[in-house]
Amino acid sequence: MKRWTELVLVACAAGVAVAQWFMPATAPGLLGILLFGLVVLTAFSQRRAIDTTLVSLNAAHREQLEGERRYRALFDACSDVIIVHRFDEEGRPGQIVEVNEAACLVLGYARSQLLSMTAEDVLAPEARSHARERARALLDSGTLAYETVQMASDLQRMPVEVTARIVEIGGRRLCTSVSHSIAAHKEVEQYLRNLTDVDELTGLLNRRGFFAKVDEMRRKAKRTGRQVLLTYFDVDGLKRVNDELGHAEGDRVLVAAADVLRGAFREHDVVARLGGDEFVATALLGRRHDEALDRQAIEVRLEQAVRAKREELGDAYRFSVSFGSVVANHV
Repeated sequence: MKRWTELVLVACAAGVAVAQWFMPATAPGLLGILLFGLVVLTAFSQRRAIDTTLVSLNAAHREQLEGERRYRALFDACSDVIIVHRFDEEGRPGQIVEVNEAACLVLGYARSQLLSMTAEDVLAPEARSHARERARALLDSGTLAYETVQMASDLQRMPVEVTARIVEIGGRRLCTSVSHSIAAHKEVEQYLRNLTDVDELTGLLNRRGFFAKVDEMRRKAKRTGRQVLLTYFDVDGLKRVNDELGHAEGDRVLVAAADVLRGAFREHDVVARLGGDEFVATALLGRRHDEALDRQAIEVRLEQAVRAKREELGDAYRFSVSFGSVVANHV
């Protein structure tokens, strides 16, 4: 528009100069009419240029709005959780600046609530310790894929796989993260792990599963300075039951022995069937002054559970067990 106006003004000035040169001095009225016409032409040309510019700007604005609508529609159509966030001064995941509809539905927050939170706020507490390390790796590489655990507004934990990417908007680096649930995948993993770590008959850990769990308990005992109670447990007369009543009834006795151990030990203790009629259990004892009480309580529960199971099975099975316990600083 500026260029067009300049050309019109130059043309008008040239026209006035030519008119003054050729027009006699006795015709000033004609010169005035010419000048007025040139002014009108200039104003009309400027108005036309302004109108053309406004039309172009309006078209560009409409195109921009349409592009934003298309982007938002695609953004919200994605079934995965999309979160765009800043980084704080320490390089940790910072303020959330944009989310899609799936983020609101899956996490259970309104959009306004999520925009008032940080990216760490949607992580489960146990996952937040890795946030800074991952943010640093993301800032260095520009992209990062990892697994973590998000937590919804109802405190439900959700294992997810995240693909994060750095984008620059307005000269500022932001993170766009896309996460989708891997809960079903984790369930399959756990199921397959159970197939290899769990005794099919009793549902207790097998030898493989026992040693894997005991290794975790050993590390915890060493870290906390606590002792471990190790109990070996044999079913008496299993061969007699198999010979006299059949292997199906022998299996019933093994299942009964597993029930006894479950009742005597706590949920977080490690109980397993090593094979045949051999069972083992490990329990992390309390602090030093509670160790004797813990051991005594477990042995009392074990004896009570055996008596109760003997009465339940009846005299034909003559359910009996032998067990021995030892306290160790490590296993």
